[in-house]
Amino acid sequence: MISGLIELHNTDFDEARNAALRLLKSRDRSVHEIAQRLGRKGWEPEIIERVTADLWRVGLLDDEAMARRWVGLQLERKPAGATWLRSELRRRGVAGELVERVLEEFADQTGSQASAVDLLRRQSARYMNLDRDRARRRMLGLLARRGFDPETASGAFETIWKESEGE
Repeated sequence: MISGLIELHNTDFDEARNAALRLLKSRDRSVHEIAQRLGRKGWEPEIIERVTADLWRVGLLDDEAMARRWVGLQLERKPAGATWLRSELRRRGVAGELVERVLEEFADQTGSQASAVDLLRRQSARYMNLDRDRARRRMLGLLARRGFDPETASGAFETIWKESEGE
């Protein structure tokens, strides 16, 4: 009787582990994200804990590595400020201390004037047919949503606007 329960428990573990591996196949996920998704699929907390511990032990779940890769990918796609990146990592369940450590590694790329100007350059065609005030509001809104502080955003706007007037 007991061996049957252990076998059933191991089958549950294997099925939950396979479900977690399928989730990891599509993209990196944090321990929290995997636990959440498995919980939504109805797996018992003790099975979820065993699965996440096992995947962490073999190196398939690593919040710090995931956060580092995710930030690098985000910054490659579109410049962003530390505020937005911090918020997104926290939403994914990455611990605050880990978030800060990863963001420190990318400090020269997050929230800098150059990255804000780069983002606005990529998007500037959308705004150049607008009057200055409307373009400014929209550009500052874009930068705010991407986590840039107001001072950096204003400086980036001025740079882009001057460039557009010079054309």
